[in-house]
Amino acid sequence: MDGKVLIVDDEKLMRISLESQLKKEGYHVKSVDNALDGLKMVKSEEYDVVVTDLRLSGMNGMDFLKEIKKYDQEIIVVIMTAYGTLESAVLAIKEGAYDYVAKPFSTDELIIKLQRALHFKNTAAEVNRLRGEIQAEFEFCNIVGNSEAMKKVLETVVSVSGREATILIRGESGTGKEKIAGAIHYHSCRKMGPFIRVSCAALNREILESELFGHEKGAFTGAIKTRRGRFELANGGSIFLDDVDDIPLDMQVKLLRVLQERTFERVGGEETLSVDVRIICATKKDLLERVKEGGFREDLFYRLNVVPISIPPLRERKEDIPLLINYFLKKFVSQYEDALPDVSQEAMNVLLAYDWPGNVRELENVVEHAVAFSKSKGISLETLPEYLRKVDVHKDLLSMDLYNKQAISLQDALTEVEKKLIQWAHQKTNGNQVKMAEILGIPRTTLRNRLVKLQLFDKSSS
Repeated sequence: MDGKVLIVDDEKLMRISLESQLKKEGYHVKSVDNALDGLKMVKSEEYDVVVTDLRLSGMNGMDFLKEIKKYDQEIIVVIMTAYGTLESAVLAIKEGAYDYVAKPFSTDELIIKLQRALHFKNTAAEVNRLRGEIQAEFEFCNIVGNSEAMKKVLETVVSVSGREATILIRGESGTGKEKIAGAIHYHSCRKMGPFIRVSCAALNREILESELFGHEKGAFTGAIKTRRGRFELANGGSIFLDDVDDIPLDMQVKLLRVLQERTFERVGGEETLSVDVRIICATKKDLLERVKEGGFREDLFYRLNVVPISIPPLRERKEDIPLLINYFLKKFVSQYEDALPDVSQEAMNVLLAYDWPGNVRELENVVEHAVAFSKSKGISLETLPEYLRKVDVHKDLLSMDLYNKQAISLQDALTEVEKKLIQWAHQKTNGNQVKMAEILGIPRTTLRNRLVKLQLFDKSSS
């Protein structure tokens, strides 16, 4: 049994006996006869468990416990106390002690308590590790994008995270709606509470109602016991309802009540339950259109649409594709690699030309595929999935997706078109500037000037 234990007891025989027997069981043990020395050892070395008597000369065991907890909340403290003073042990547990053992006790009894204490500490450490990993996933730095559209999204997320307002996120499948919802939760005052996720599109009506609101035993066939719903589980935290547009109309009334009053009843139940929960919803559809079609309640829409966040599809922010590729390369490339693989210009042209109907999620899968098939540390056309190798990088050379655009800079647009044409010519001629100028129908000196101005390729190429 591995574990570092400090024994603090002014009864010499008890102290020496416990130290000897615990060492035989495989523990790393040290002991002292007073709390002041014990506190010095706690601060100079790392201990998993401190076993201390309550009655000590100088600083007593209760004050010792408080000082330990001030220094490090993670240290497990087990109290030894005389049988007649168990009320003191109960008070110690209220102050943060893990357990107590009443004198006289057997070593076996103490060992069992130490085993439980170490298991508790290891479990708590694992829970904290997993919580840290989840929180890291939703850090702002993981919302990747330098386009104006994504900057606005991030500004909104930062602004509303610390508030309690209901959020409605709109975006196509794969744009990262859940990541935005998670970022809002984990940067709010509710971050230590649960973040419960529900896909409303993945469940039929009966199951969805039970999932959201829970059910009582016997509420329907198969309800063999009472079950808490997702709203109850999210109490003190946030609930993320993805594809909220798929909630049936009759159930939308129940959701509206939760939004207005934070109360509901389980399926088949009569007791009214209250919850303290922040609601974040997402949809890939235009909810106002759904309202006009009669598929979504107007009053519910306005309750959900307190703070709207629209995530643009990847085809409308292609300038973010290189950043996203680099982000995913860091995620998928082995930690033992010296550097990230290079992405060939040919592969990059394809990745930039493709319209990404699956959005960021599809790009992530493509990068993972490319890394898996990259044998020479480089991402080339051959490492991409077969369907991407067939993409015509020139087919939509001059196309622009102007959907949702309210204004556009003509000069910026012309510059972008010019860049694309020169990149096309560069690929077509393998960088030969004489041939590039020829197929573009411009003098070579003009081409060289454009290359310098646009900072494209190696200006010494010929």
